Amino acid sequence: MPSDNRGAVRVPIRRDAFIRDRLPRLEAAGVPEALLNLQYLLARRLGIPRLELLSRHGEGLSEADGAATDADLARLAAGEPLQYILGDTPFHGLILKTDRRALIPRPETEWLVDQVLACPAIWSGPEPRLIDVGTGTGCIALALAAARPEARLLALDVDVDALALARENRDQLGLSGRVDLRTGDLLAGLPAGGVDAVVSNPPYIATAVCGTLDRHVRDHEPRLALDGGADGLAVIRRLAPQARACLKPDRPLWLEIGFDQGVAVAAILRDAGYERVEVLRDAAGHDRAVCGWRGAAPG
Repeated sequence: MPSDNRGAVRVPIRRDAFIRDRLPRLEAAGVPEALLNLQYLLARRLGIPRLELLSRHGEGLSEADGAATDADLARLAAGEPLQYILGDTPFHGLILKTDRRALIPRPETEWLVDQVLACPAIWSGPEPRLIDVGTGTGCIALALAAARPEARLLALDVDVDALALARENRDQLGLSGRVDLRTGDLLAGLPAGGVDAVVSNPPYIATAVCGTLDRHVRDHEPRLALDGGADGLAVIRRLAPQARACLKPDRPLWLEIGFDQGVAVAAILRDAGYERVEVLRDAAGHDRAVCGWRGAAPG
């Protein structure tokens, strides 16, 4: 091979060598699951599944793909979440566009969706109507609509940028006819007594704790969707009575909560007039959701 640049033939770097050379840099930057994230980014750049990347690790990598992946890895090393760099994330069988306009959908919220889907009272009528408060990417509303074609969803968010992202996801999934998106400060101004369920993953992190969160969350995900006030419960205190007013008799409010907030949130719901208030724990035994019911109509 010629030693100067005239007519030199560039040999593409092998994919496994590319990964091996860059992994120490990510590990030194404190990137969690650095190898897995590197593989995801490279596979996405190549347009192949990660497992196919592993089975074809000895193949070459073009200079353009290597440079583009290096740019992605620089973002990863700076603390940007993988989901924002990839631009999407799976959620309850859907692929949702994901960027800094909204929180990254998480498995805990998938679990909440499962609890709502398993609640027979919500789905007893011919066209159940539900409200998702603080929709973000639209993940809760869109997952429920996709799983229950008979349902009609109203998804609300005070953040117009987040709502724009939810709209992009809704339209991409072909759910525009069944999911209505509106800007709203919680449930203010909505009519009373017509809803089969209210579901929300509200901001529930205490203000002082927000500054101590992992940098991937603290520096990149929207503070408005995280900060729940001095004790983390300010939004829940406002939402609980509004949701009760919107619900039909004998219909539930579902809230995702912090791992140690079950007792406090249950008390808020009881004080707001809910009945059959229950704290639900996830597989790890942590408080994960609270469900409370508007009582049956008198008489």
